[in-house]
Amino acid sequence: MRIPVVPFLTPPTTAVKHGGWYLRAPDGINSALPKDIPHWDYQTTLELTATLSVDRDTVTQACQLDRDSVLNVVVLATSDHTRIQIPAARVEVPLTSPVDLPIEVRLHGSDLGGRLTLETVLVAVSPKPDGALSPARPGSILWRERHWTNLEGVGSQFPTESVDFKASGRDERAGWELRIDLSDPDARFMSAVRLIMNSGHPSIAKLLRGELGEDTEQLLRTVHWDVTRQMVYTAIRSDDVAALELDPEALSVAGVLRNLVAVVFPTENIVTLRKWLDSEPERIELRLQHHCGLLP
Repeated sequence: MRIPVVPFLTPPTTAVKHGGWYLRAPDGINSALPKDIPHWDYQTTLELTATLSVDRDTVTQACQLDRDSVLNVVVLATSDHTRIQIPAARVEVPLTSPVDLPIEVRLHGSDLGGRLTLETVLVAVSPKPDGALSPARPGSILWRERHWTNLEGVGSQFPTESVDFKASGRDERAGWELRIDLSDPDARFMSAVRLIMNSGHPSIAKLLRGELGEDTEQLLRTVHWDVTRQMVYTAIRSDDVAALELDPEALSVAGVLRNLVAVVFPTENIVTLRKWLDSEPERIELRLQHHCGLLP
């Protein structure tokens, strides 16, 4: 682990204590934020709470700052899929010492995906230095701590929403529908792809509620396989996708589909895959089953 070295004094680790993040469920009950949230989806709003204990006197004395220096606690949320960094919370540290600061964060699912990193920092917003080694610049970070969780499930890879298929005129026996709009290959993937889950189907409803069990785990594997399968076939048939070079940083719908094909078929090009599609489609199907771990 790399430890940042700053050119000014910082407080001892005992001066600031993070109580850990807690996830607020729809029923209002808080639970410790797990390392993996397996059934998160694109429409989920994460409500998080934490308590930060700050000993202002120890902080200012150790940093050789006037006690009246303005200190803030700032929380930054970063998603590795959407590449968005969100200033999720900002709380001013009062003059009382020590103090327990409650922190509340609401993060919209449309901004998230993949690994979510929460970085909590103590910032000298308006420092009043008392020594040569005191932090003097506004915004100097005196302390930081990172927490992370993996937002897994179908929603971590693309936008997902739930709809009652019967009420919307779809086939009520179906479980999900994937829509991929390639009319604009340069459109952002998160806006061009949509997975719609049938909330009216009992099995899908269990999955959306996050209920665990062998049946929901197999259903999740099946959804993952089918969605990957549809995306791969769409990519193979698209001239716009075939014309692209690999770009791991791509955010466009065509770029993401091109990268997916390379992940599933690392040694074949799209020309070969098109030949297989015409003459030996079973080769594609077998690889997809293997790649997605369809069977436990």
